Amino acid sequence: MKPTTDHRRTTLSDDLRTILGHAEGKALSFRDIIDVLRGRGFDVLVIILALPFCQPIPLPGLSTPFGLALMVFGFRIALRQRPWLPDWILRREISYETLTKLVTGALAVASRMERVVHPRLRFFNRWPSFTFLNGLVIVSSAFLLMLPLPIPFSNTIPAWSILLLAAGMMEEDGAVIVAGYLVAGAAWTYFATLWWLGEAEIERLGIF
Repeated sequence: MKPTTDHRRTTLSDDLRTILGHAEGKALSFRDIIDVLRGRGFDVLVIILALPFCQPIPLPGLSTPFGLALMVFGFRIALRQRPWLPDWILRREISYETLTKLVTGALAVASRMERVVHPRLRFFNRWPSFTFLNGLVIVSSAFLLMLPLPIPFSNTIPAWSILLLAAGMMEEDGAVIVAGYLVAGAAWTYFATLWWLGEAEIERLGIF
């Protein structure tokens, strides 16, 4: 009698628990995380890179390198190329303490998202034109994320755009991908408004 095989598709929560279980109290490198999750490793890594910024308080020193890595991911997605990161980033380790905090926070977000995320409108993830658009939106949001601005929500809004896009692509949920587009639009609107208000204030003060 052949042993039964469970072909159930793993959820994001399953993947996050797998990462923490594999760590066994030790630090993990980005390469370790990708290897542990095999096919879904890069998708989950994008979410992990975006999650620390899904809060209204900027995190100095992290937004620029994480944003740069996410921009690389976005370009690769837009060009329909295999996700890739330079070796010096792949070797970078996340301490077990930090990993635990990240996974715990991610599980709280994932448990809420999994109630509404499911395969639908799959052409947003499968058609080449939308794949290109998905990648470009990630690039644009990552660019905003990497700007070292000590302003509330300057990291949060673009990070949520990236999170929604990554989750939507991973679970083939076009509705969530569209939500990622809308949040990206809100991020650019927010930054444009800040720029306009800054210029207006400079003119009012007669600085230039």
